[in-house]
Amino acid sequence: MNRFVHFLVLIVLFAYSSLFASEQISNTKILAKGFRGKEIAPSFIAEKILKSLPDKPCSVNFQTLDSLANAYSYFTESQQPFVYIPELGQLITIKRGFWDIDRYPEYTGDNTKNNLFIRYSTDWGQSWSDPILVYKVPVGTQFGNWWARYPSVFAFNYDGSPAYVYTAPATNGSGWVGFINGLYYQDNFFSSFSRSFTWKDGNRYNWGGTDSRIVGGMDGGEPFAMAVGTIMIEGGLPLTLTSHLGYRRTTDFDKWTEVIPPEWEASNFVVPSSPTGDDSLRTSTIAGFKFADDGNLYMAAYANFAAISSFNRFYFGVSKSTDLGKTWSSFDIAPTNLFDSYLQQYGLSVSNVFWQMPQFVPLGNDNYSFLVNINEDTTQTFRPYEQALHQLVEVYKQDGVWGVRKVADLSGYVLAYVAPTSTNQLGEESQLVRTDDGRVLVAKWVDFVDVVVGDSTYKRATNDIFVAVRRTKDNFWSSIKNITESFDYDRITWLPDRVPNSLTNIPILKLESIPLPGENETDARLRQRMLDTVPQYVKLGFFDVVDILGVDEPQANFDLTNIKVYPNPMDDYGFVEFYTEGSVNLRIEIYDLLGRKVKDVFNGLTSAGFQGVSFQTNNLPNGNYTLVISHNSQKIVKQITIMK
Repeated sequence: MNRFVHFLVLIVLFAYSSLFASEQISNTKILAKGFRGKEIAPSFIAEKILKSLPDKPCSVNFQTLDSLANAYSYFTESQQPFVYIPELGQLITIKRGFWDIDRYPEYTGDNTKNNLFIRYSTDWGQSWSDPILVYKVPVGTQFGNWWARYPSVFAFNYDGSPAYVYTAPATNGSGWVGFINGLYYQDNFFSSFSRSFTWKDGNRYNWGGTDSRIVGGMDGGEPFAMAVGTIMIEGGLPLTLTSHLGYRRTTDFDKWTEVIPPEWEASNFVVPSSPTGDDSLRTSTIAGFKFADDGNLYMAAYANFAAISSFNRFYFGVSKSTDLGKTWSSFDIAPTNLFDSYLQQYGLSVSNVFWQMPQFVPLGNDNYSFLVNINEDTTQTFRPYEQALHQLVEVYKQDGVWGVRKVADLSGYVLAYVAPTSTNQLGEESQLVRTDDGRVLVAKWVDFVDVVVGDSTYKRATNDIFVAVRRTKDNFWSSIKNITESFDYDRITWLPDRVPNSLTNIPILKLESIPLPGENETDARLRQRMLDTVPQYVKLGFFDVVDILGVDEPQANFDLTNIKVYPNPMDDYGFVEFYTEGSVNLRIEIYDLLGRKVKDVFNGLTSAGFQGVSFQTNNLPNGNYTLVISHNSQKIVKQITIMK
């Protein structure tokens, strides 16, 4: 009898583990040196002490907005579930339903975890529409087991009415099967499905991973929507064809046409190396896909770019479209030595630091910013982990110059969830967003804090939400602000992609395990680290950051130092790198041996900090040249060689 019961338990556990596996994100096998921080359980605080703790001055009053079957509506950084659409004046979120029909098969309504709903607000989140069903599993069809996960949403004005477009990876309960795409317009929804396609090279490709980013709008008098993602050759081999990036685009919302732009083909990325012959390895992924104020689309890739193959690390590049996504530019890649120069002040280099998938904001006119989590690799530096470098930094391009600047120090620890959840898919939960007018950037993240009770300090006993801001015309980030300061665990937190220009009443979402009546304090805290089998509240709160914005900085004359020109010799790309304490007027030109100017590299105002300018040399013949850097009536001359 006991053996029979044990056997049944194993069957149930296996069934649940299969279900959980189908919920976890899948980005195939990314060949990147990535690390978001050590996952740890918070310090234990006894029940008696928990009950005696005074209330902390929580500055965000979170209220329940909705409820979910589990946390997997908002649990990957590669989605856009919370957006603000200026032309509609709407704040929008997309989510799955509440009822888990695996656990409650008697439920027969539409509010299930496999369907999708949107809610919108026309007053920055103060009031909300009822949930609107935008995707219902088409039971009885070939797509009757396409269950939505990790959805993304966008919207636009179509003939005077809002048109909501969405995409979401789909699972059948045992694996990922493709993507659900859809439109909700004038009280009707139209769904279609993307799984595999034949490209012009004759090969069959699948949409890989679970990242779901989408935009839409009007192309002339015609509506369109466009989603981007990673693409994998069927079977996962050869590895020369596993790193494609691509898009699917529609104008009739029935057929979505798949395209692999030449600039995004796998040949633009280093071929994955697999000494064991593993398949499905890739060296590219997508870090962002957004419109900017210039009306252009920007796609940010986090990839091992072939153009800088000697660097052999995942890095940051941006491709731009000026025709609503039909054609794309080559990647604008950050200078490879930029991080090295920044890290030297800490006695480090890129070889002993991890970084991870960045957050991305395009500001228009080829200006953009990445928010990057960096962590020292203490297995190489042998420093105690608590003394190692853990930071958020901004990698940016401003007026033609690349740079890197510190945003904040981090603890290096992230919240560990309770099994069966395998990993913290959001890490430190960093986000980079902008005000609607694009004049201010806001960074948000979650980090551990200590709890002091009398003479006792409980290290990393809870976590809070932190923010910092920067005017886009300023050189430095503000002081940081803890916006929650509570004993609750703050996890799975989301800002919309745009926030109010006033920097007041900024909406923020977070998830919270629905508490059980009568549960003691210790069990209640443990329950907040459970995601899979525990229903969740979607909580909404508001906060201000205008108090940390600060005042405008005075301008002064500054010198350039740490000037580097590399590589030398150059082939198709070159980089000029430097450091300055503040903004300088800078001009960079290339002359041939006869003194004739053959290329204008840069002419404009720099920012402050470690910066770099990248330029192409593929239109210059092989030979020796002079690169002249002019600033403050001074000229700095560097000899370069171009050899292709």
